[in-house]
Amino acid sequence: MNNYLDLALQGKNNWWRYLLAVVVILVMWQVVGGIPSIMLVSWVMLDGNPQTDFSATGYVGVDVLLAFVVTMLASVGFFVGIFLAVRFIHQRRFLTLITPQTRVSFRRFFEGFFLWFALAGLMAVAEALLYPGRYVWSLDLARFIPFVFLALIFIPIQTSAEELFFRGYLLQGLGKLHLRNIWILSLISGLLFGLPHLLNPEAQANLPIMALYYISLGCVTAYVTLRDGRLELALGLHAANNLLTVLLANYTVTALPSPSLFTVTELDVVYSVSTALAGLLIFVLVFSRSWARPGQAEQTVELEAES
Repeated sequence: MNNYLDLALQGKNNWWRYLLAVVVILVMWQVVGGIPSIMLVSWVMLDGNPQTDFSATGYVGVDVLLAFVVTMLASVGFFVGIFLAVRFIHQRRFLTLITPQTRVSFRRFFEGFFLWFALAGLMAVAEALLYPGRYVWSLDLARFIPFVFLALIFIPIQTSAEELFFRGYLLQGLGKLHLRNIWILSLISGLLFGLPHLLNPEAQANLPIMALYYISLGCVTAYVTLRDGRLELALGLHAANNLLTVLLANYTVTALPSPSLFTVTELDVVYSVSTALAGLLIFVLVFSRSWARPGQAEQTVELEAES
């Protein structure tokens, strides 16, 4: 854990650099990345077509592929903002947000990816069997095939940007403040991750329970990152979670519109959150076998700090 947090000691770390970096990241994410969405919303509101509209639940009468790409472009801005902040404001290697090693472990990424994909897939199958009719076959082959390629490009960018910011940049920044308690760090990360996700349309189904889900997801991915000493497991889990949703079984009201194989006609918040929490617990238990016990001495690495 300490090796991962100590990566923030590399590069230049004056307080004003963190302030400037956060501003740059947020502007690239919400302002620059939001321009395509603003343009599309303006178009559907002013085109004079009563069949196109935009509301809190998403776009109406807009091609799902266009809506998906426009939504994902904000994450591209988010990712670019993080890169610019770390590389040019802090003047440290971008890789240090992921690992103390010299390269990314794709093996570790895919271990996290496939385990969560399997767990989430089993939860979805169980729900379909327990509640017949809730999963409706909705394959539109003409849209699904090009969407698969779009999803494989944009979803990893979206999930990676969130992990790099919440479990990478912010978590390491908190560690630089000499905050090293794994439970407190995980809780703070979960809260910071959960708050913006409460604006998702899905959260309105049951705000308290969905808040528990988002915060728990953020806490667990932070805990896994700190215990593993690297970010790849969290990157894999998050990518698997979102790819499974947009490709296999998406909701009628969602922050990520997609022509998925199945449409889930009812968001059963209690079932979804309770099974997700069980899955997160299994995820932690599976990988905990490879972790050192909390407090156990860890191998140290030499890091250069520059004011």
